[in-house]
Amino acid sequence: MVLTCASLEAGQTIVVPNVSQLEGGAIQLTPFEVVSSTRRADVVAVPWRYIQFEYGVRLLADGFFGQDVSVPALTVTYNFRTADGANTGRDQSYVLPALGMRVLSLVPRGATDIRDTSAMTFGDIESARFRGTLARVTSWIATAFALLLAVLALLRASQRFRKRVPEAERLVGEVARLGAAAAVLRDVRKDASGGWSPELARRALPALRLAGASALGRPVAQQRVGRDADVREGQIAVRNGWLRRGRTLLSASTTGANIDAAASQKGLSGRVRAALAALGPALEAFSVAAYGRGAAPPDGAELSSTLDRSLDAVKSLRIGALWPVRTLSAVARTFSSY
Repeated sequence: MVLTCASLEAGQTIVVPNVSQLEGGAIQLTPFEVVSSTRRADVVAVPWRYIQFEYGVRLLADGFFGQDVSVPALTVTYNFRTADGANTGRDQSYVLPALGMRVLSLVPRGATDIRDTSAMTFGDIESARFRGTLARVTSWIATAFALLLAVLALLRASQRFRKRVPEAERLVGEVARLGAAAAVLRDVRKDASGGWSPELARRALPALRLAGASALGRPVAQQRVGRDADVREGQIAVRNGWLRRGRTLLSASTTGANIDAAASQKGLSGRVRAALAALGPALEAFSVAAYGRGAAPPDGAELSSTLDRSLDAVKSLRIGALWPVRTLSAVARTFSSY
């Protein structure tokens, strides 16, 4: 049972109820016995102050089952008081009307609470559990089909934007070719730590030509050979194949003049244009260092710096040749055309 009353604080006058008569030990609610009483913290919402008591009551008689029983009317005494507390008015009374209720059931004397049993049976619970399991399995199957369709859509989109290459060039892909060229340049850079020689320059030239061909989109000569086949000058050997491991000899005829002629063309991406700017001078410098006659050989430090720039260009081209980057670039070009 909950009893709520309020006091008014308006201007210089305050309505003050006598709450001591509402305490559990003072209040009388015959035919109920007050078992417990709790006063909650007051709630202030100017100009009102709300006061609340909670009572735990017990019906004393046992002849009220199925009958109407009323909580008796309560009289709350209050008075008016000035804000400074100097003047207090006479006591006045406010009668809370009786609250009627109907006793529907009785509980044992030792019961501490009342619990209503659920109308749901074990069969209902089992049926609800089966429906939940069926819905969860169905959602898993639907998610699996959605993921499968998404994968198929991505594969279809990748085929649309995939770069078409002649059948002769499908032995080794562009990413693998650029990776082989970068590996050769790294080996040359390592061996050149003790000084440059025409032989080292000749070893670097096939890798530079191969990278230049990839940047220009020119065909690359590929020859599938056995494991014991000799590698001639101007060729790079690449291992390929999964079950039948073999080697493919790669070579290209790119020259510095080809790169200089293509560097001025329009429509080149920033990645390709930067790679051509590094590969063109590198081809010229290493050609002079490898086959120059009568001319002063290039400085070793300059060759090393040129090789480093060329290696960075090859790495950049290899990143651009990867499938995700190539697909995103194709999609970006498609949207930019609108």
